[in-house]
Amino acid sequence: MPSIKSKLLRGTMKSVKPIITGMNIPDQRKGMDLLRYIHPLPKAVAIRPAEADCPLKGQWAMPEDAVAGKAILYTHGGAYVSGSPSTHEPLIARLAQSTKIPVMAYEYRLAPEHPYPAALEDALAAFDYLLEKGYAESDIALCGDSAGGGLTLALALKLRDLGRPLPGALVLISPWTDLTESGGTHYTKSGDDPLLSSEGLRETALLYAGDEDLHNPYISPLYGDFTGLPPVLIHVGTNEVLLDDSRKLATRMDACGVDVDIDIYEGMWHVWHMFDVPEARAAMRKIQWFLCTQLEVGGMKKRTVRPGAKYRHFKGKEYRVLYLARHSETLEELVVYQQLYGEMGVWVRPLDMFLETVERNGITVKRFTYIGGCDEL
Repeated sequence: MPSIKSKLLRGTMKSVKPIITGMNIPDQRKGMDLLRYIHPLPKAVAIRPAEADCPLKGQWAMPEDAVAGKAILYTHGGAYVSGSPSTHEPLIARLAQSTKIPVMAYEYRLAPEHPYPAALEDALAAFDYLLEKGYAESDIALCGDSAGGGLTLALALKLRDLGRPLPGALVLISPWTDLTESGGTHYTKSGDDPLLSSEGLRETALLYAGDEDLHNPYISPLYGDFTGLPPVLIHVGTNEVLLDDSRKLATRMDACGVDVDIDIYEGMWHVWHMFDVPEARAAMRKIQWFLCTQLEVGGMKKRTVRPGAKYRHFKGKEYRVLYLARHSETLEELVVYQQLYGEMGVWVRPLDMFLETVERNGITVKRFTYIGGCDEL
């Protein structure tokens, strides 16, 4: 259930939605500029301009005790017509703070002045810049929200199609991946979404695509072939018109053999990660765990849960995994396990409980530690 704070905030946003969605593009850009003032930035993160040799305007979010040799390339949202690294400073800074990974956010050219393929060309230039700075492809994670999530995925497809090495992971936050608006939630969720208007998105989609077909996978990545892409984490809320974009995307990625994990947050709206609500902090913790395991930060690695194996919880109790499954609707991976104490009941819990780490007495430890072989159940 959504927290009381998020319910109150969502109600406030819905009350001003008619004003926001009715703005022209110059006013949208001015409104987006106000986002940087939503929350104070973490003191442990420094915002500094990109180096002079960067081909694009951009900025780094540098956390204290930053991990060496790793980087996140962040692509901001704004329906391809507004937004900048500055508008997304609160989200970018919290991402750097939670992962301890430097985040590079860049400005890409906006429509209608610069329609496709300008933004994709800029995304490719930003990725190449990180390579020139000495980062290896596998040590770079791509992350983006909304239109930036779609552009992030388009960049990964472009790199793959060029036969180039791919980044280590992708994080897509409320991604806009289908500019044709084929998803039913554009209609069923229009009254629930406190931020986005499908009518407004249709207008900006045409401005961005220019003379190109909206089904072009570099414009609407949902229609691409995802074979060979690196692991992907998708976040989306149930109160988004873009909900079906993410559902369809996860299903199609899974069919292409991509290691994809989709988290659907009940009652959440478009890019709630920007706001100071408990659900945003929970979502950021999941992103932190995903990126740190995929990029192997601090020795963290993605572990495999094996059916039949025994595990000990960090508080001492022991469990045995019965089997693994995917939730039929959310595609969330689940583990079915048996308690090896008391009533020996069988429970279903998210798989990441067996994979993630927790802080205990100031030390990071695994929540569940493997202790036994896959013996007969």
